[in-house]
Amino acid sequence: MLRKVTTFFMVFVASLFFTGSTYTSTSPTGKITFETSSIIPIVPELPATLNPVNIQEKRITDQVQCLSKNIYFEAATQSTAGKLAVAFVTKNRVDSERFPNTFCEVIYEGLHWASGHPKRNRCQFSWYCDGMGDNPRNGRAWESSQSIAKWFYDHQDRLMDITDGATHYHADWMEKYPKWAHKYRKNVRIDDHIFYKHSYRNKKKTNELTLARL
Repeated sequence: MLRKVTTFFMVFVASLFFTGSTYTSTSPTGKITFETSSIIPIVPELPATLNPVNIQEKRITDQVQCLSKNIYFEAATQSTAGKLAVAFVTKNRVDSERFPNTFCEVIYEGLHWASGHPKRNRCQFSWYCDGMGDNPRNGRAWESSQSIAKWFYDHQDRLMDITDGATHYHADWMEKYPKWAHKYRKNVRIDDHIFYKHSYRNKKKTNELTLARL
C-alpha cells in the first residue's frame, strides 16, 4: 500500500513540470480524442538570498573586501610589491593547516570578548585589535588597495609568490622583534617589512633579498 501511495505522489509531482495536462474523451461516434488543458503550473523562484549564484558572488565580494582592508591598513603607503606581499602572506595562511580557511577568517583571527569585539593586541594583524577605527579613508590609497585585492583574488592561483611562502612579517623599524622572529626562517625584506616562513626548525642563516620600492 505504501509503495502505491509513493508511486502516485511521484507521478503527481512530475506532472506539475509539464505545461499542461492531457486527457482522453470519447465522442458520440465512438472515436477517442485527446485534448490538452491550458493550465500552466506555477513554479516558485528561489529568493535572491538563497540563489546559489548570488550567494557565491556575495562570498567573493566579502573576501575581497577583507583582503582590501588588510592591504590598506598594513601597507597603504608601501609600493605595489609591498601590498602584494601582504596579500601573499594572507593567502599562505589560508592555504596552511595552522590557520583558518578563508581570507576573512584569517584576517580577523584572534581573541574576542563576548560582545564580539576583539581583545586589545590579541589578534593576528594589529590594525584589527589596536582600539582604533577600522574604516578606510576614501582616497588613492584605499582605491589602490581595493584594486590590488580584487586583481590578486582573481589571479591568486596563477601568481608567483614574491614572499616565498611567508606566513609572518613585522616592520623593520621595531625596536624589539617578535619572539617568533628568532625561530622562523627569514625569507625576504620588501619595503619596511621583513617576511618569515612558519617553521619549528632552528633559525638558519639565509640570503636576504631586498626589493626596492617601485
